[in-house]
Amino acid sequence: MEPAVKRDERILIIDDQSLSQSFLRYALEQLGYQNIALTDRAQTALQLCRQNSYDLMICDYNLSKGKDGYQLFDELKSRGLHKPACGVIFISAETDPALVHSVLELQPDEFMAKPFVIRDLQQRIERVLKRKQLLRPVYDLLEQNALDKALQHINIQLGKTELHKLFPLLLKIKGDILLLQANWDEASVFFAAMLQIQPFSWARIGQVRCLLQQGHEQQAFAELEQMLKRQETRLFALDNLSELEFRQQHYQQAQQHILAAANIAPRNLLRQQKLLQLSRLNHDYEIQYRAARDMVKFARNSIYEEPDLYLNMARASIDFALSTEDTEQQSRLNRQATLSLNMVQHQFANHKLTGQQQVLQARLMYLQDHRDKARQLLAELEPQAEITSLEDALDKAKALHEVGLADASRQLFRQITEHCRKQQPEQIFMQYLQQEQQERERMPQGPRELNNNAVRLYQHGNWQEAFAAFVMAAQVMPKNAGIALNLLQTLLTAPRPLCPPQQRQSLLQQCQQLIDSSKLKAGQQERYLQLRQKYLDETAV
Repeated sequence: MEPAVKRDERILIIDDQSLSQSFLRYALEQLGYQNIALTDRAQTALQLCRQNSYDLMICDYNLSKGKDGYQLFDELKSRGLHKPACGVIFISAETDPALVHSVLELQPDEFMAKPFVIRDLQQRIERVLKRKQLLRPVYDLLEQNALDKALQHINIQLGKTELHKLFPLLLKIKGDILLLQANWDEASVFFAAMLQIQPFSWARIGQVRCLLQQGHEQQAFAELEQMLKRQETRLFALDNLSELEFRQQHYQQAQQHILAAANIAPRNLLRQQKLLQLSRLNHDYEIQYRAARDMVKFARNSIYEEPDLYLNMARASIDFALSTEDTEQQSRLNRQATLSLNMVQHQFANHKLTGQQQVLQARLMYLQDHRDKARQLLAELEPQAEITSLEDALDKAKALHEVGLADASRQLFRQITEHCRKQQPEQIFMQYLQQEQQERERMPQGPRELNNNAVRLYQHGNWQEAFAAFVMAAQVMPKNAGIALNLLQTLLTAPRPLCPPQQRQSLLQQCQQLIDSSKLKAGQQERYLQLRQKYLDETAV
């Protein structure tokens, strides 16, 4: 092999495997690159990027010492340590679609699966470096936030026919700048013109962004439904369809869309947070628990790891445990909540979390049927003088209601509402707060006692009151098959109609669908079969 022409570009390699490091260094040296820095830790890479400017980074996903490659790249972007003119080639021995889609959302210049050959690496490196070098003036202007000058430079470059291979990228950057300038009318015309030339995915995305900003939601909705069919625009479509469905108060559909997006690219923590918020709005405690768990899992060692993640994990575990009749599952969730609280105590000892932890300890006691102890623990807490965390305050209001301290719960709910009027939090939180406040006003007891009280009313022949209580319990715990069975039995055995025929038919169908898709206990299964034989098979619900 002839000696390669010496190159002076600065390259940083982040890989924790010595063999892989040696291969990459050898390959780069064979290609003529001399200025090479190597590290096996994300933390060292962060420090190097603070001190130096690089032309190219080759980052491995599978870093085992602290942050992984995804978390490193995410932090570099978040902290402004990754400059637009610096190319990024992401490499990974794992090619699981969820990982690949998550990484591609961070928009590296290239993604390579291990193992690869020097020739392939050479092609990728040269392509990235050439592109970055030709576009460096634009990137420098973008870094200075000189958007008008960047647009002028792009227009000049688009007039040079010798740069025709760069035209698609230049046009994409131009579209990005128009969006940053919030010039929606001009941007909309630009994206429409691009789509006349070629159906660029970035132009479709830009067009929809403009439609949403201009208030053309129906047109945007139609475009997004078409974008669902294309892999390169599916994630964008799911995220935005979820937002549109939420605005229309179609919370189930909104959750379905964001859940599908989270399944495709699970490492996006903002998406997982939205999934958690929507799932609790829908009383879907299992998905709420899953989202809280995934947030803890993917945030560990990252810049996003904080006490609230573990507190929310404990809250989601308790909420899920309160909604299920499976004693083994309750036990597992109980242990998970306890483990999450212990993590907060050991990992964030410097944070003042005593009050928040005490509320969660009380909720755990309530979960374990130690209601009086939970009530006493909450009664000992100081009144909420000032709200510093909406989630903490809301959790305390829920706990007070669960143990029967209704007046204190109402007062805190009012205080939270007043705080929200001043601070104006996200609409999704406001919707959840309003729902929790209204539901708990209608519930004299906590969710656990609601069903038990309804059973007592049914046994004493108080049909209408039992029906109302079971309907409320089913609304708060819509996936609890035991409650669905109790409601079904009440509707079928009541001596008189408890609701209009259409509502009765709808409730019967909902209950039966849930029961048929669930695993009942032996006694419940026997009761269901008896009801079917006596009532349902005859009426063919």
